[in-house]
Amino acid sequence: MKRTYVSLMAFGLAAVAAVAVYAQQPAATPPPPKACTLTPAQIAEGRSVAIAFQTSSGDARVALADPTYNQHNPAFKKRAEEAKKTDFEEFRDNFSSAALAARAGGPGGGGGRGPAAAGATQPPGPNNPFEVVLTECDTTIMVHKTWRPDPVTPGRWFEAFTFDMFRVKNGKLVEHWDTAVINPPPAAPAGGAAPARGN
Repeated sequence: MKRTYVSLMAFGLAAVAAVAVYAQQPAATPPPPKACTLTPAQIAEGRSVAIAFQTSSGDARVALADPTYNQHNPAFKKRAEEAKKTDFEEFRDNFSSAALAARAGGPGGGGGRGPAAAGATQPPGPNNPFEVVLTECDTTIMVHKTWRPDPVTPGRWFEAFTFDMFRVKNGKLVEHWDTAVINPPPAAPAGGAAPARGN
């Protein structure tokens, strides 16, 4: 019994000593922010370039990106890797005027998604309006409001928010992040019938 008491007493003293040592340690602090060396005019230009991505299309959009463009959207990244392209080449090949025309069924073939199905309900508001735009040094974050349909109740919609963040250098987009994910392929319908093909 005496040995147990001594062991418990020793453990208690060790615990108190450990608490005292850790209490004297300084709190962990985050690393200091990187000092921004850009001028206010350069920061404003970067913000304008990032916003222009959202308000332009086709070759005008492609002209915003630098050949060193780095993409963090996994769907774009996957397509680029599978096609053995750079992130910039995938950007160009996805957003160019020729690519847009091909997806719309214009010059270059293809075929777009077509009009919405008859009787399909429309969202209660526009998708992708800016809710918040923040710029800090060379990065601009744009938060967008979108509408998502309730998967259970037809005609019911809910607000959802996504973001795009760009880093701009020398007036060109050099890096991009967003909320995109790679979705699994649609499940095969019951009965083993092949799924319908579409775009």
